[in-house]
Amino acid sequence: MLETKIAPEKVAKMLNQWYGMIKRHQTTEAAALKEEIHGLLPHMDENQELLIYFNLLDFRYKVLSEEKLEETDKAYGIIKGIGEENTDNMIVYYSLFFSGVYEFYKKNYVEAISFYQLAEAKLRNIPDQIEHAEFHYKIAEAYYQIDQHLISISHALKARSIFREHEEYKHRSIKCEMILGANMYDMYRFSQAEEHYQKALNEAKSSGFPKEVGIVYHNLGLIYDRKNIPKLAEEYFIRAAHIKEHSESINGVRSLYMIASVLFRNSRIAEARNWYDKGLAKAKSLKEKEYKAKLKLIHALYDCHNDSIINESLQYLEQKNLWPDTSELNEQIAEYYLKKGNLTKAVEYYKRALKAKNQIMKVMEALA
Repeated sequence: MLETKIAPEKVAKMLNQWYGMIKRHQTTEAAALKEEIHGLLPHMDENQELLIYFNLLDFRYKVLSEEKLEETDKAYGIIKGIGEENTDNMIVYYSLFFSGVYEFYKKNYVEAISFYQLAEAKLRNIPDQIEHAEFHYKIAEAYYQIDQHLISISHALKARSIFREHEEYKHRSIKCEMILGANMYDMYRFSQAEEHYQKALNEAKSSGFPKEVGIVYHNLGLIYDRKNIPKLAEEYFIRAAHIKEHSESINGVRSLYMIASVLFRNSRIAEARNWYDKGLAKAKSLKEKEYKAKLKLIHALYDCHNDSIINESLQYLEQKNLWPDTSELNEQIAEYYLKKGNLTKAVEYYKRALKAKNQIMKVMEALA
């Protein structure tokens, strides 16, 4: 008996539905539909373009679901090859755009922006407005990470205006609000940052997005920490850490790190050690090298007083071009030594903080 072949049009429609779920961060639904599509592919009439599209979306799904890094690395090799071997505008766009997403995931923010800039030229020929919104959202995230706040805000506003017109993309409009809040925070415009975060918090609660609620609590904690209200900062970081969906994600490590940091800086060493241990274990299990380095740094500074670990951690952050964080941590170390009366070391780390700030400008010159 002849096998009935599945029409490529049916699979194409399902792939578009799947990508919509990925963009809306509907992880459970996306996982189920992926399995369904995967089961249909061997029975589909041969269509090379659809198989390529599936591989591209599968890579984007792997990044979304925070699959093992080695699995994502393997998939990246496939999508990079797809972009190099194709002339189809949409396929080349997705290959470049998802390459940017991958580099962002690996915390290579400058490389991510370079890929996004290449993708932008191809985006002009894609009519789907949601695709444009997704592009602006992702590049806003990347520019935020290298302290280019005005560029980040510009892209975040464009993304938000499109997402707001589509109720099914409520999750994304909330994330845009959070990027706007984060930029305002970094620019020391705390009241405006709080406004964006409170709006995001209310919408996340009413829409049932616990992961985003956790991120907003964490970000409010950052505001109170910078305003030097440690008790309130600690309270919000702990609120974030107690939300299961947040604590199980990579963002959960950041909250554990900040709780330990607040406690160490306020000389509550025994309590800080407990959160440090939790954070380090979580960072190791998730292979989160940035926060592993940061956790080791604050422990070495405030508890075990180990200069070689401090410098090793700073060196890792510098290698990853995480200059804004490197600058901030050098200032924190300098202030610690200043309070201890060690002016030589304080000056050394203030100089390193200044050098890191200069590197931010060099990064922007390279991207211009």
